[in-house]
Amino acid sequence: MTADKGKSLLDDNFFAQIGGYSCLRRVHSLLYTKLFAHPWLKGFFVRSKREVVESQQNDFWASLMGGPQMYGGRSPHDAHVHMFLPGEVFAIRHELLGEALVEAGVAPDLREKWLALDSKFERAIVNKSPDECHGRYRMEAVIIVPRPDD
Repeated sequence: MTADKGKSLLDDNFFAQIGGYSCLRRVHSLLYTKLFAHPWLKGFFVRSKREVVESQQNDFWASLMGGPQMYGGRSPHDAHVHMFLPGEVFAIRHELLGEALVEAGVAPDLREKWLALDSKFERAIVNKSPDECHGRYRMEAVIIVPRPDD
């Protein structure tokens, strides 16, 4: 199956500049290794299969970067509405993404663009209160993960 090349939110050939799916797989493998091991953030993935999450992220980011339009999942807001994600959680995840980009060998100028785009999703997924959250479908509980030091 092939998919049409998408329009990048960064520039027309960003997907090719980073090295396509090969780079996305490398970055997301590193990132999710960090997320699934993090003392706080790992709690948000208790109901998730890592290989599914990584695959969805690869397709989502490919579509944003001008690659194939394979992502058929929910918007960032709708995909995370069942989780209470305070700003600190987003900041930690964003920092871990930066580390993964360095470890994956992404060039500094491309890292900067990638992280700038990633930052734009903060408003869509961060909550001020668990009251802003609800299940994505009936009977799904909201995931609230207290800080390990609390």
